[in-house]
Amino acid sequence: MPCQTRCRRLNVILNLVQNDNAGEFESGEVLSGGFLAYYLRPSPLASVALLAACRRTIKMIVDVHTHLPSHRGTVPPDEMLIETTMRSGESVQLTNSIDDYLRDMGPVDKAFIFGIAPRPWRPEERVLRTEGWAEGQNHNDVAAETAKHDPDKIIPFMSLHPLDSNWKDEYDRCVGDLGCKGIKLGPNYQDFDPTGPEAFELFARLEADGIPIVFHQGTSPMTEAPLTYAHPLTSDKIAMAFPNLTMVLAHLGHPWQNDCLSVVRKHPNVWADVSAQYYRPYSFWQGMRLFYEWGVTDKILFGSDWPVTRPQDNIDHLRGLEKFAKDHHLPQIPSEDIEGIISRDAVEILRVD
Repeated sequence: MPCQTRCRRLNVILNLVQNDNAGEFESGEVLSGGFLAYYLRPSPLASVALLAACRRTIKMIVDVHTHLPSHRGTVPPDEMLIETTMRSGESVQLTNSIDDYLRDMGPVDKAFIFGIAPRPWRPEERVLRTEGWAEGQNHNDVAAETAKHDPDKIIPFMSLHPLDSNWKDEYDRCVGDLGCKGIKLGPNYQDFDPTGPEAFELFARLEADGIPIVFHQGTSPMTEAPLTYAHPLTSDKIAMAFPNLTMVLAHLGHPWQNDCLSVVRKHPNVWADVSAQYYRPYSFWQGMRLFYEWGVTDKILFGSDWPVTRPQDNIDHLRGLEKFAKDHHLPQIPSEDIEGIISRDAVEILRVD
């Protein structure tokens, strides 16, 4: 890049930062990795200004909802598992390798990865498959080890069970040794009351430590997963008790999108994610339209629910909502709201960097 061009762009960024107008620029017009590296060296003031500009101008795709690869390496043919209930008859390959995961995360800049802790009274019954890993590694180990394959992109989250007598020790290990930045809980899958005293003890620790939660919310095909534990209105009580605990309600709370948006709208510390929605097209449009009509699309984070769906498919179908609405003579959801969801910086929102 010619020196005059670099100087012009630096001056533009500094002027924008000083005037608090950095958001007016698209990242591709001003910023590039080499450009930033060149200018972050000479001056502390320039560094501060450029970092501020970067945070406000670079658009980042963050997948807040990805699960574990079931195998470290290639999945043996006799261990391949195809599931058909999650996507209403469509096939989902539930057994995948680390390479499969890394390939599918190609379109995103950051990805949160997690398992779901089993019920302590039935530890052999895992919610997610991890049989292709070494014996003795639990779901938190798998999340942390997968993250090591692309540490600049993948952020490990832990999962615990509040009725497990050893959860505090595992908490310390996950945060201290494994580098986990958040937690995933599925109270229905794990069969615990999220408003019970044991859960509230865990939430108090998370709030004190500034660790966010991604909650499974909404329906499930598993017969032993109590739906009341995953209803969005349950999260209202939690948010009231812990106003500084950042929470993400997964799947727009489907099929209870109205209740989900009510909780998200009410509480500044509560967000929703849009994972695993597009394969039920009308429900997907309906939920998104409801969030738009209530003015809370800015509280929706991008997510895929990998391996149930892939990030690129979610991006494509989010952008395809305009055509779906037009083809079915339905009200539109503005494209700027859709793009805002795709590029919302959940890393900053959840403070997990």
